[in-house]
Amino acid sequence: MSNSRFIPERYCTFSAQLAATIGLEEAVLLQGLSRQLDGSRAQSGTISIPSLVSEFPFWDEIKLNQLLQRLVDLGIISATPTSDPAIWSTDWEQTREDLKRDHVQAWRPSEHVIDLLNLNHGLTRDYILSQLKTFDRSGDPKGYDSRFRQHVLSEWRHSQRHPAFAIKEPPKFDNQWQPSGDAQEILARAEIPVSFYDSVRPEFILYWKERGGAPKDVNSKFIQFVRQRWVRHENSIQHSTLPERLSPQWRPNVAVYETLLLSGISQDYADSVLSEFVVYWVDSNEVHTSWNAKFLQHVKYQWQRHQEQTSGKSTPGGRTSPADRTKDRSISDDLSDTSWAG
Repeated sequence: MSNSRFIPERYCTFSAQLAATIGLEEAVLLQGLSRQLDGSRAQSGTISIPSLVSEFPFWDEIKLNQLLQRLVDLGIISATPTSDPAIWSTDWEQTREDLKRDHVQAWRPSEHVIDLLNLNHGLTRDYILSQLKTFDRSGDPKGYDSRFRQHVLSEWRHSQRHPAFAIKEPPKFDNQWQPSGDAQEILARAEIPVSFYDSVRPEFILYWKERGGAPKDVNSKFIQFVRQRWVRHENSIQHSTLPERLSPQWRPNVAVYETLLLSGISQDYADSVLSEFVVYWVDSNEVHTSWNAKFLQHVKYQWQRHQEQTSGKSTPGGRTSPADRTKDRSISDDLSDTSWAG
């Protein structure tokens, strides 16, 4: 025989479909709130927390306030807390309309969508479900999950207004285009003058305009372009490929002296024959691409003659060639001899 002490005086009933949609605790509380719709509280437009505590003794006031707020966030009831923590103000007529809406007992996003939003974007379950009240359920229900996910992300990004979500319009690629600040900083670190990369900027713009417009990585391309032009410019200063006349103030490159030293020819000797080299080629008015190479050849030739004259050996067999002895050469021979000039 059953013991009446174990039979509850009142059952808590709730809709299983509603519990699957909004949560078990929320569905239980909503069932209790429905009993107040026809009570005296409905006339005053308030919800009594103590009354709910007496009806649901397993919840305290803090828990009930949390559940009420969740029902409000889900758009199920229209209520706001008052200055009295035991009383909530509500529009019962609006709440009745809210409870009649089909979406309260209908569709809910899948757990897969909720997990994706939580893992990829850090959104909480409460925030995700709170967006149900503004979600448009028109159209094919099969696409609800995908549309709801986009709806939640759109609302979240709009509320955050984070700069990362702002899509900046790329600068126009016209004749006034300028490299970004980061690109200019990189070029400055490479010690490339502003005047130089600004001088090659029109060429860069023209190059890409003829190919249909700026590349996606336009600043990286510009840095690469400027660096190539700068290396070419630097090399052209030290190693000109254009023939030019010799200047009266010309001096050989340091590398020339270093090369001569490897052959045992000192810088003093090279400088001793520099004047006649400069005079001869300035007067000749000829042009050459490398006067350093020309002078190197001249010094080596003069050094060989100097050595032969000093040793007295210039021909096989140890005899000095008559043409190499000054006393055997006429002045006209000396003036017309330009073999030393290379």
